Amino acid sequence: MAIEHVDAGKLSERIELLRLVKGEKEYRWELLRRSWASVELQQRRNNFSTHGIGAAGAELVLRRQELTLLDAIRWRGQHLFLTGITPRGRNHLTVTAALVEVRACRDPETGLAFPGVVTEKYLGHRQEEPMAVNPMQHILITHPEIVLQPGHLVEVDGESWPVTMVHRLDPWKTEYEIEREVEL
Repeated sequence: MAIEHVDAGKLSERIELLRLVKGEKEYRWELLRRSWASVELQQRRNNFSTHGIGAAGAELVLRRQELTLLDAIRWRGQHLFLTGITPRGRNHLTVTAALVEVRACRDPETGLAFPGVVTEKYLGHRQEEPMAVNPMQHILITHPEIVLQPGHLVEVDGESWPVTMVHRLDPWKTEYEIEREVEL
């Protein structure tokens, strides 16, 4: 097996490694450490959600360090949702990530605040008759420690959404289907 060499001079982008930390009534992303990386935006979308639509993707190369798919990266003010970590040689890691927007969420029953990522649910398009209302269906993606119940409400950026379904198929994230109707 050939040893893969990474030119240290190409690790020219300053990134921040983030870890989700639980406070008394909130979860928040805290700076774990800063590091150098090479960052390349990808042409194809990153399918970070099993049930939702993907987002723009990035691939990073950084020195090997403690990092899991429960962590995140901030690059140029953009939040990167980690989707893959692969050793690259003996000194580096290749990280794939989706560029996402973090939303302020809250469980109104417990008062627990937490960050989440929202993407549209992939449905295709089907309209069998004229409609006066449109069902908006999204996927809320959270850290697996955050537990919401189907049938309860969750606030996303101050708006209430009913939780219709929970998907805990991945040890690194939980996906919640949230849905409400809006008038056309």
